[in-house]
Amino acid sequence: MKRTILIFICTILTFSVFANTPEEELLSRKEQKLKNYLTEVKAGDRTSKERVLDEILNGFDSEKYSEDDKKLVELVDFLMGEGSIRKQFQDGRQINDYPEIRRKSVKVMAKIGGAGARLSLLNALNTEPHSSVKAEICLALADPNMSDDSGDILRALSYMYRTTNRPDQNLVAALIDAVKNIAKGNPMNYSEAIYLLSEIQHGNYNRDIRTKALEAIETLSE
Repeated sequence: MKRTILIFICTILTFSVFANTPEEELLSRKEQKLKNYLTEVKAGDRTSKERVLDEILNGFDSEKYSEDDKKLVELVDFLMGEGSIRKQFQDGRQINDYPEIRRKSVKVMAKIGGAGARLSLLNALNTEPHSSVKAEICLALADPNMSDDSGDILRALSYMYRTTNRPDQNLVAALIDAVKNIAKGNPMNYSEAIYLLSEIQHGNYNRDIRTKALEAIETLSE
């Protein structure tokens, strides 16, 4: 009888030691989901990639995703390079240029935030060929989740603008918003921001763009 009771107690103690807490179970489930997502986007077609991104965006808050989810960062970074860094060709024609996939990936990376996300976005700014995606990167880099205490982001945006041949109006409009928001968040960037905005204001753009640049300057000068 005593031996039976002892075995029962040992069994209970063993279960207590090795049983996962609800938090650990949730983390394990999330990690497995991200592994499955990563496998799917690497092997799947355009539709699969977009579906995964939509699920991540829609469930971002409920899943409590963050920069600590390394598989998530790896997944999004992979998709940000789909068609810009990793190019696939068939009969001399690129078959994996998906700007919308990259644009959504940028949105997710902005929500992730942190140093790793900032570095990925800065790299994408240099490699992205599509103006609409570049515009999204500009806005993402100005997100409150990104810190620009060193001024690296503003310098990268300035370099992108000055090395882009005839940037279109939508890209310039996004750049103005990004520069304004970055400088508002960090006064150390004020001088560089004003210089760049003044350059845009006096550039060969339509009245709306020049007015937008002037209004940004006035906002920062208040």
